[in-house]
Amino acid sequence: MVCSYLKYLWKRKSEYSIHSPFVYEFSRKVLNDSGSNRDYDTILRISRLLDKKKYINFNLRKQSRLLYRMVRYFEPDSVVSFGHISALNATSMALGHMQTKVYLEESESFLETLNSMGVVNVNLIQPAEFDSEHFKRLNTGFVFFSRDSFEDDTWDYLADCLNHKTSDSVFVFEGIHHNRDMEDAWEEIKANEDVSVTFDLFCVGMVFFREGIEKQDFVLKY
Repeated sequence: MVCSYLKYLWKRKSEYSIHSPFVYEFSRKVLNDSGSNRDYDTILRISRLLDKKKYINFNLRKQSRLLYRMVRYFEPDSVVSFGHISALNATSMALGHMQTKVYLEESESFLETLNSMGVVNVNLIQPAEFDSEHFKRLNTGFVFFSRDSFEDDTWDYLADCLNHKTSDSVFVFEGIHHNRDMEDAWEEIKANEDVSVTFDLFCVGMVFFREGIEKQDFVLKY
């Protein structure tokens, strides 16, 4: 993982060296938005209640705020999360846009706690029961694959998500450099013929399917 991080540091680019209008705007308005937001405090309070952790490290907070800004920026009809997700990330995506329906693989108690804190746009899913009709109804506009999803059957649902994507869909993959298997999976995802743009932020990878954009893989400073 250390070698992977050193490679990332060597390859990464800032927004000022990017010529793609879409990538530049996303970098400026989402990746590098360091402004304060009162929702960030709410997210921390709820996640501490759910995870029973008093301290949440900087990198986890940084990633969760990025997910919040992404949902706020794209305003997807739905967010679908596969694999176990932290309370921090779940709350961040739910509060990013309250009109977005968020679907998680979590427990009833997890959902009840969120509802009691005023987060009412979250729904529970059971992917093991899914068929193609489920994916049609869910709308895979924004899909989050947690690190766990690389290690269990959830990974199999990527093909179904790809079959129901649109040109506006965004797929986010957590922990793409966590180990060699994840790095290999990330390379396979980037090579998919339907993918137009990918972002490697080291902690997460992002995949876009935009039409009319030359296929490019970016390693971005974050």
